Amino acid sequence: METITLRAAAKLNLTLDITGVRPDGYHLLQMVMQTVSLYDTLTLRKAEQTSLISDLLPNPDNLAWKAADAFFARTGITGGVKIVLSKRIPVQSGMAGGSADAAAVLKGLDLLYGTRLGLPALREIGLSLGADVPYCLMGGTALVEGIGETVLPVPQMRTGAFVILKPEWGVSTAAAFAAYDSGIPADRPNPYRVIDGLMKGKLHTVSPYMRNVLEQSADRYGEIAGIRRRLLHGGALAAQMTGSGSAVFGLFPDLTAAEACAASAGRPDEQVFTAVPVPSAIEVLHAE
Repeated sequence: METITLRAAAKLNLTLDITGVRPDGYHLLQMVMQTVSLYDTLTLRKAEQTSLISDLLPNPDNLAWKAADAFFARTGITGGVKIVLSKRIPVQSGMAGGSADAAAVLKGLDLLYGTRLGLPALREIGLSLGADVPYCLMGGTALVEGIGETVLPVPQMRTGAFVILKPEWGVSTAAAFAAYDSGIPADRPNPYRVIDGLMKGKLHTVSPYMRNVLEQSADRYGEIAGIRRRLLHGGALAAQMTGSGSAVFGLFPDLTAAEACAASAGRPDEQVFTAVPVPSAIEVLHAE
């Protein structure tokens, strides 16, 4: 095999809570995560050295490039990979686009070079790149804890759809956590009630328990709250920011309802997406 093409799914935080801080300063998290049908596409081709072609600035600080470097360092394989990355997941959105790309590179290289590292080893490499990468190697509906290293699959979300609105501005993850640490109050989620509602297909029961404790920290000017109100006015069962923002999503009973809202809720300066839950994070599209 010389070339492999994969697509990597975006994620949404159905809940996000901070349960503590480690001595090294890392925040301990508890999150219900869900992959959705919004994808980046990556083609990997064996090469003598690593390179990246992308609609983003192609440099070694890109997580996809860093993932390739980490893979070759771990395996001791001499060589590289040419990465062609087509972005659709918006940046600075809280949807783990960079982590999804890194996960796809790790999985793709494992297949391309036949190293058969296995999921535990890939997650170990992924965690060194970013807290969301271990989850992005698996996807689906999961309870994620610690600093991202503990990924527990739960009964999969099989109904519902989402409208995602991404404003033109982004949110600094570090700034959002720093604002939270400063004592900004936050409503806390109940992930187990959310999981129970998803498992039973009773989406209308999860709204009181879906919360993201970083939302108020990131929403210094009330803009995220305004987007959330528009989604709720458009018929969303629940609406909140994902990750550290700035994307905000609404949960709908089905794709028809989501598309109806998307047609009217978005503004010209926002990216608007509709999506459905998907059971896995990475899909191989082609290999030769």
